[in-house]
Amino acid sequence: MADARRVGGFTVPPSGLWLYDAGLSLLGASVALSAARDFGPSHRKVKNEASGVLDTDATVTQSEMIEHSFYQLLNLVQISFLHAVPWLTPGTAPDSAQDSAPGRTALAFLATLPWLFRAHFPVNSFSKNYEQPGVGGRTPLIRLLYRLKKYQYLLYKHCLLHGLNASVAVEGMRATAAAPGLASTRSFRLYWMCLNTAYVMEFFMQTLVKRGYLRQSSMLAMQQTLMLVSTTAALEVLEAVRLLPALLSFALNMTRRGRELSNFGIVLVCAWLLPPWHIVVPR
Repeated sequence: MADARRVGGFTVPPSGLWLYDAGLSLLGASVALSAARDFGPSHRKVKNEASGVLDTDATVTQSEMIEHSFYQLLNLVQISFLHAVPWLTPGTAPDSAQDSAPGRTALAFLATLPWLFRAHFPVNSFSKNYEQPGVGGRTPLIRLLYRLKKYQYLLYKHCLLHGLNASVAVEGMRATAAAPGLASTRSFRLYWMCLNTAYVMEFFMQTLVKRGYLRQSSMLAMQQTLMLVSTTAALEVLEAVRLLPALLSFALNMTRRGRELSNFGIVLVCAWLLPPWHIVVPR
């Protein structure tokens, strides 16, 4: 199994893992913002029928690159939260862990604050690529891939972001030599590596196609591989997520759109009250 802690032939020590993860997120955001700046003049007027880079005639827009930077910064906030939680879960006795529960809960809520600024970033949707015939996705395969990308986003947002943050806030993570905090486990390291790779590679591969260095068919094959590996890597992390808060997050998103902060507040409160049923992934 790949270990994202290995850099330049040596393993990043647990004490420096947060710096590695923070640097990864900041580099991803800087790549998106620098691309928006450098390609802005030529891409500012690009008008695609739908968002996405899987079609041959699609071109990355400046608005997509700016939106992309929001999610990279959201990654930075979440990974900082996950690295901080073991410090708020002292000792091994359940009663000592309860003493830091208010701190974990407050920190999880603070980790959701970036959504207050979501309206200041562009919003690009994949939905047109498969909901409107003749728009966006030109082939059945591309339309299917866009639909799967939408499902991946919903899985990420409600299970691996809001659901995971609420679950960790309630349960805590005791970091010991035998059982490191979630952010230090090999399963999470693989998931986190795949997530960051997917964010960066999607636009990069389309650029290679535009420049003639990569065939469209090869790019689609690589996209499918990346999507499969990323989803597979996420499955083991899902077992740390409580089922009911994740489902509640999805339901609130459908009925109270744009109210991310209050929605997560409801999810966080209910995570304390609802039965602690975890997502079960068949093996």
